[in-house]
Amino acid sequence: MGERTVAYLGPAGSYAHVAMLRYFGDAITVAPCPSIPGVFEAVASARAARGVVPIENSTEGGVTFTMDCLLEHALGVTGECTIDVEHCLIGRQSNLGAIERVRSHPQALAQCRGWLEEHLPGVDQVAAASTSGAVADLDAHTAAIAGSLAAQLEGVPVLTRGIQDRERNRTRFFVIGGDPPGPTGSDATAVVFSTRHERGALRRALSAFDEADINLTRIESRPHPSELWHYVFFTELEGHADDPQVATALDALRAACATVRILGSYPRASAPST
Repeated sequence: MGERTVAYLGPAGSYAHVAMLRYFGDAITVAPCPSIPGVFEAVASARAARGVVPIENSTEGGVTFTMDCLLEHALGVTGECTIDVEHCLIGRQSNLGAIERVRSHPQALAQCRGWLEEHLPGVDQVAAASTSGAVADLDAHTAAIAGSLAAQLEGVPVLTRGIQDRERNRTRFFVIGGDPPGPTGSDATAVVFSTRHERGALRRALSAFDEADINLTRIESRPHPSELWHYVFFTELEGHADDPQVATALDALRAACATVRILGSYPRASAPST
């Protein structure tokens, strides 16, 4: 493995591929993986130095596969990247009435739900591991939803552009693995914590941030991996874990919670780019 080997949710042409190239440039060795867990496994096993995985979409919210993998693996988040997402209907059949099924990643299908109901009512929606993977081996009665890069690389025509239900559709990606970056003055920190199963526990946990004047930018719950009907909370906040103000808040959080794990601090993403 080289220090410039980067794993991503592939195959080539996926939105993760686009995000990876935007973050790292093209002077890297790419390692496409068939699934999000595959990206984590590639980095954990040192087959890749770093990985790029989707964490959140502006339409459909958090990517649960990624959040669950962050719980399972002891890999740090060391960067983030946000890109604009333009979904395209891709296929070899220009007559929409002849399309019997549409394939794509579940998140992409959900982001185009309204368009599909209006233009392809009753058509089967088939889940694929990635958007770019859905474009491979299309027959005359199957279309895919993916980006235009995937269509270009597979040599399949774009039938309709911009079919996402929200025009301003963006996906944010985490970079996992590698050395943790120091403070830059414009950072974010990702934390996962679980509270004690008692009244007021979550309020006390969140008070740790409020009392330290820390702004939370995101909080989302997921089922606890080992305790039935208990939950863990994925939280992102402004600032670096080494900043005194953030460190104070994290100390208070540890005192109030059953478990606390800092997933990583990283420079905040620059403006999105197509």
